[in-house]
Amino acid sequence: MVAMRRLTLISIVLIGAAWLVGCDPLAPIPTPTAQTIIVTRAPSATPLASDTPEPSPLPSFTPEPTLTATPPPLPCLDEGGQVLPFDDFRSAVAGENLRYRVYVPPCYIESQQRFPLVILLHGQAETELQWTQLGLVDALEQGQSLGVLGPMIVVLPYWGNIGNRNVFPPENSYETVIMNELLPAVERDFCVWENRQYRAIGGISRGGFWAYSIGMRHPETFGRVGGHSAAFDPDNAPAANNPLDLALNAPFLQEANLRMYVDYGTEDPAGENLDTFSSRLSARGIPHTLVINPVGGHDSDYWSAHLGEYLTFYADGWPRDLEPLPSCLEPSP
Repeated sequence: MVAMRRLTLISIVLIGAAWLVGCDPLAPIPTPTAQTIIVTRAPSATPLASDTPEPSPLPSFTPEPTLTATPPPLPCLDEGGQVLPFDDFRSAVAGENLRYRVYVPPCYIESQQRFPLVILLHGQAETELQWTQLGLVDALEQGQSLGVLGPMIVVLPYWGNIGNRNVFPPENSYETVIMNELLPAVERDFCVWENRQYRAIGGISRGGFWAYSIGMRHPETFGRVGGHSAAFDPDNAPAANNPLDLALNAPFLQEANLRMYVDYGTEDPAGENLDTFSSRLSARGIPHTLVINPVGGHDSDYWSAHLGEYLTFYADGWPRDLEPLPSCLEPSP
């Protein structure tokens, strides 16, 4: 059986799949540096988010050069965050409208603080709506209410036609869109913590490929990267951009301190290449987490069931309340 074959991987830790148990897939382990987690029971499905009207975008904060004392803000009574649509984002790189959505946590306006940032990319033939349809907002706010997740800003881009093309720098590519257009726009319009330790990128399937291709090449920008049923193909990108090749021989990875997480279910055809990816990192002693779940294929039911685990990885070690966050009225530390 597939799961039994993978028991020969370097390190096997049996855990429950429910994320409320409080497992930490990134907890330090002695040797080897790779951590393979094979979950032994099926998780409960994450409730899907209900359809609600989209609010109007909120204004962003711009730091003032001269600060004056101001009265403390009124207490925040927000019970939930908001998903703000940016339906007109014309990409000069792609020559198309690459709209996106931004989740802002409760008390975003009132707090006047900077928040960690996560960019989550959708899968093939999907849109920027995929993550919210899987139940992302409910999972975020349940985690925050239980104190297992801290507040964060989550950006959900649509990668359009350019994301389907196997084109890479120095040509204009989807990496160019993320690095030169989307990220600067988010940093301009939102109070984000501009520090790699508080910035993550992840994705589903083809989006997981882009997350790893971009994140592994830019560890100075992203401190952690996730691939959920990530579609790694040995032939769809040159060695300088392909996660499989980067895992094998990228010289900077040993010093990059990049936190990496990949997962799949045993019915997922993407698993074979993810095993190869993990084995190559392990052979080089590069820390990462591979999660193999015994139930699940390459589908929405699988990704929805594991949203809590994904968010736990991205937010691990980040502040769990507002007080430790830096001020938005000052330059980001």
